[in-house]
Amino acid sequence: MAIHNPPEERQIIKLLEKLALPESERATWVEQIQSDGLNEELAEQIHQRLTTPQSGDPHIVNRASMVLQYTQLVRRWRLVQGAKKFH
Repeated sequence: MAIHNPPEERQIIKLLEKLALPESERATWVEQIQSDGLNEELAEQIHQRLTTPQSGDPHIVNRASMVLQYTQLVRRWRLVQGAKKFH
């Protein structure tokens, strides 16, 4: 069942679409976020994949920037999720 994705999840989806990763991997992540929402396990899986060094990656500086952006978005997502518990 499709859910309403908060702005943080939509921004993560946009960032994932910019990454130089295999299309099947990105499509799987985007589909999971759109259908079930982001969860801690998926966030950690994506983070591990982004921080794994790729041999001969010509976009290493760009990848570092993307990892930083992703980390900031996940932190903001966690903050929003935590804030919902106090309502």
